[in-house]
Amino acid sequence: MSEPVPPASPAARPSVSLPDLLVALGVVIIGAMLLIGTTQIQFGINAVVGPRVFPLIVGIGTLLLGLILTALTLRGDRAEPSAEEDADPDAPADLSSPGIILGGFLLGSVLLAPLGFVVGTALMYFSVAFAFGERRSGLMAFVSLIVALVTYVVFTRGLGLSLPAGLLKGIL
Repeated sequence: MSEPVPPASPAARPSVSLPDLLVALGVVIIGAMLLIGTTQIQFGINAVVGPRVFPLIVGIGTLLLGLILTALTLRGDRAEPSAEEDADPDAPADLSSPGIILGGFLLGSVLLAPLGFVVGTALMYFSVAFAFGERRSGLMAFVSLIVALVTYVVFTRGLGLSLPAGLLKGIL
């Protein structure tokens, strides 16, 4: 005599991946901020295609992508590494490198106005190099300052933008 087969239970709902949900919501927030920023672009001409068109397209696209990612994540879908990646998706994330980059970006942003564009962005470049494992601080400082200086010259002289000179006022 065969054993009775238990009735099929409803499929268990897959759990929501918190990192995937945070990324999806971050994309939604970025899209919303892009749309808000786009509304603040002023232009004086009555044209169908003005300076708002392309930022509007990017903002709408980013917002839609974020909403789709959020819906898929809430449905239980999860970002999986490619077959060729040698990664364990269940391993805890090491957030030290992104934290160093974020810290350098925030500190550089705060110091941008008082110390100037070159010093602020050099600090940001330095933090990225440090986060990626470079430990030769003298070389990192030199390269960061040169790249920031070239960026400053290209933006101010080449594009005619006004950036804060800060400590280097009168020298640049």
